[in-house]
Amino acid sequence: MVKIDVSANGGEQMRDRLPGYIGIAVLLFVFWVAVSGSLEWPQLLFGFAAAVFVTWFNRNLLIRPDERLPVRFNTILWFVGYAVKLISDIVVANFQVAAIVLRPNMPIEPNLVELDVDLEKVTDRVLLANSITLTPGTLTIMADDKKFLVHALTFKSGESLENWPLIKKIREMEEA
Repeated sequence: MVKIDVSANGGEQMRDRLPGYIGIAVLLFVFWVAVSGSLEWPQLLFGFAAAVFVTWFNRNLLIRPDERLPVRFNTILWFVGYAVKLISDIVVANFQVAAIVLRPNMPIEPNLVELDVDLEKVTDRVLLANSITLTPGTLTIMADDKKFLVHALTFKSGESLENWPLIKKIREMEEA
């Protein structure tokens, strides 16, 4: 049985978050239409119901307004720059890992690196942890408040994490 908070505070929170829920549901519905490629009403109805259900089911997982970055022009520019740098790092790391794996002696030096992270917002730490994991050759094993434990394929990739430009970019955005 689902218990719904109908108190004044719970109702206010729901009303405050309603535009975000509607926005997520609309984005999911648009994605459904794009993927399904059909504009017939049964598919549209099913897609709408699925988008609303997924949004409702994950309502406690969505990022609260106080946790996310404000949507401003500089934030959008920062995020585009971050995404471009992340994609370029992923491409470079793919080639590095491929070069390691294709060598006959396969010079793998697995190691664990403890990375000090001084990011205040949870969303910034999640963004960094996922960025590390997306980059081939590194995997975030544990993300604590101030420390990450990262598995690196080589000593060089583990050492380079401490001065990774993406960490600096996230810190700059957090301070702005």
